[in-house]
Amino acid sequence: MGKRAEMENAAIRLYAEGMEIPAISDEIGVSENSLREWKKRAGNEWDEARAACRKGFVASMETVGARLLRARQISDQLTGDAKSQGRMGLSLNQAVQTMIYDVIGQMQTTGILDPETMTGTIDQLKGLSLTLARLEQAAGLNLKREAEIRKQALTEAADNVEKAAIQQGLNAEQAAFWRSQVLGVQ
Repeated sequence: MGKRAEMENAAIRLYAEGMEIPAISDEIGVSENSLREWKKRAGNEWDEARAACRKGFVASMETVGARLLRARQISDQLTGDAKSQGRMGLSLNQAVQTMIYDVIGQMQTTGILDPETMTGTIDQLKGLSLTLARLEQAAGLNLKREAEIRKQALTEAADNVEKAAIQQGLNAEQAAFWRSQVLGVQ
């Protein structure tokens, strides 16, 4: 887990224990603005953790932190690595991750484990994850095809440059130099 995620988990734990944002900022060394942004981005997560702590649903905030971490890890595993995705794929990925994270967090903090409801919800999330994976696979194939087309076009252009250079009186070595330097093709 990254340092930012660890800091965010610590902030959630302290907030749930009743500490306010200015005090949390002093405690963990993160600006109040950053903490407010994290809280805003998390939706109801911080307030639900605080409510759960107050109602006695959670034995300790370490358990909540571990559960939240596990929920994030599960959502990351289900939806994959977002680093190599296009904008649309990244947006879809983040939407599904958020939904998975929200459902898992809700199950864990509120104790709602109705088998009928949860089975349907899990099936829907599974379907969304599979659809996302298929979309990403198709996007990956498109990117691969585009790269192949670009490479082929560059190679053809480089061949044409080399031919034209030779026709203009350059020797093969000079033509290869320009082919390599200008177009990046060996």
